[in-house]
Amino acid sequence: MVGFFLVLVALAPTTLFSFSVPIIPLQVRGGQLTPEQSREVKVTSQPYDYIISGGGLAGCVLANRLSVDPSKKVLLLEAGRPDYDNKFIRIPAGILRLFKSVYDWQFETKGEQSCNGRNMFLARGKVLGGSSCTNVLLHHRGSAQDYNDWGVPGWSSSDVLPYFKKTQDDTTSRDPEYHSTGGEWTMSEVRYQNPLSKKFLEVGEHEGLGTNDDFNSWGRSQTGVGRFQVSEKSGSRVSGATAFLKSAMRRKNLTVRTGTMARRINFDSSKQATGITYDLLGDDTTTSFEAKLAPNGEVLVCGGAISSPQLLMCSGIGPEAHLSDHGIEVVSNLPEVGSNLQDHPAALVSYETPKKVGRVSVTSKLRLWNTGISNPLPILKWLLTGRGILTSPGCDHGAFVKTSPEIDQADLQIRFLAARAVSADGMTSFTQFRNTKKHPDGYSFQNVATRAKSKGTVRLASSNTHVNPVIDGAYLSDEADLKTIREGLKLSRKLGESKQWGEYLGNEVLPGKDLVSDAELDQYIKNTVHTANALVGTCKIGAVVDGDLSVKGVKGVRVVDSSVMPNIPGGQTGTPTVMIAEKAADIILGH
Repeated sequence: MVGFFLVLVALAPTTLFSFSVPIIPLQVRGGQLTPEQSREVKVTSQPYDYIISGGGLAGCVLANRLSVDPSKKVLLLEAGRPDYDNKFIRIPAGILRLFKSVYDWQFETKGEQSCNGRNMFLARGKVLGGSSCTNVLLHHRGSAQDYNDWGVPGWSSSDVLPYFKKTQDDTTSRDPEYHSTGGEWTMSEVRYQNPLSKKFLEVGEHEGLGTNDDFNSWGRSQTGVGRFQVSEKSGSRVSGATAFLKSAMRRKNLTVRTGTMARRINFDSSKQATGITYDLLGDDTTTSFEAKLAPNGEVLVCGGAISSPQLLMCSGIGPEAHLSDHGIEVVSNLPEVGSNLQDHPAALVSYETPKKVGRVSVTSKLRLWNTGISNPLPILKWLLTGRGILTSPGCDHGAFVKTSPEIDQADLQIRFLAARAVSADGMTSFTQFRNTKKHPDGYSFQNVATRAKSKGTVRLASSNTHVNPVIDGAYLSDEADLKTIREGLKLSRKLGESKQWGEYLGNEVLPGKDLVSDAELDQYIKNTVHTANALVGTCKIGAVVDGDLSVKGVKGVRVVDSSVMPNIPGGQTGTPTVMIAEKAADIILGH
């Protein structure tokens, strides 16, 4: 078993595991339908009460909840792969293999004006479970104020807390006023602590950040240093697919199709949704299929902050002039579709530890001495016990900080990594580590503008959903975000140079000691800023959808995912997305 897994570690993931919804290479035979196409003809021969477009985190929650009633037929269409149980996905540290892989849409922004014209890589999960299969697993809700500030009736902190608790399975025995057990969405502690991570907690407390043992408690300030909880169970990743979809796929009234690209939502003359047209990825014949809704049925758009507005616009819902430019007939003129794109921008400070302390970083422990060969011991430990270094996504210790006494909430999140950065661009560090061999030991601070103010757009490049949309992240376009990250760099230097590190005290390698002035730090940030993978906002409540998530101007369509958030919460956005889908299911079912 270990030898087999070492082969997997050494190679990029290519193997498909067997599921009830396999992807099979398509072959067109003599102008007749292939078996795969024939299967879709059968799938579309019956109407559905709910058609879910997008099998990411929100889509998995909805598929589970809406298929509980055996009399309701549910169809889930997902463009990505079916193998959510791949070892690289299950192992939290496997994230090093997931970015820029077959499990990633590999989106890019185009020429960020406030970042010296750079394109920004955006990782999005291309698999059942979506980005919950490819993220860093951090289990954060944000604060109560985040939801109160949305200003949307029915979505205040008191409205959403019951839905956070409904899905949660807290294995850490935290305050039951804010936590619960018995749900599908597990919250746990990482089953490993690197010595540098333990020391970071001491350093943070010593330098006056205060401590926080529960970043998801709404009974106290979010600020302080501590361990971040994660969505793991027994040392393995908990994704939308494993938590919500896997058990539901046994139901006969739920049909799940992977490798299917939604092309447009269809409407009748009264603007009532009638279904979805889709085709198959890899099918050069571009044969399309129409999944039809039963009377009073609904299309539920769950593609995320990039794909959901793209599908709406390709269906005639969006800014009128923009749709007309692409020859799309306007069904509902909604100027805000694709606007309000928000994310967590980040920049790094990194240190190299003295050679005399030896192999202390996680990067060294993952490999045999001075080689690029995987160390079999962590693999064996994870396989046998579900413990050890492979249970860590790398950034499960950190802090939330207010960079100014004038602001009322933390604007900075520091994510600590017990490793020296490969590159100043944190996403490049993740994707390029696998190509390094003799990587020095050290520690790093990723400084995240956790309540960023900058707002970008998603626009069509084509009326064809197979063509990636044009994404303008507008990173750092609001000066407040640049200031937050700049102050984060200064604080990280203070932390990184604290005598409290003792023998581990490192030498700064990023940004470099020669960069001192605010102007120099600002240029460093603009040249290296990267995403912390928390995209939201492009179909926001109030502008694109109503409070019940129904799309304005049409009937029978809702958007249910992170794109409906009016403002980004302070913390990673996976758990808030689960809450949105859980609440949406109750709305749809009339509970």
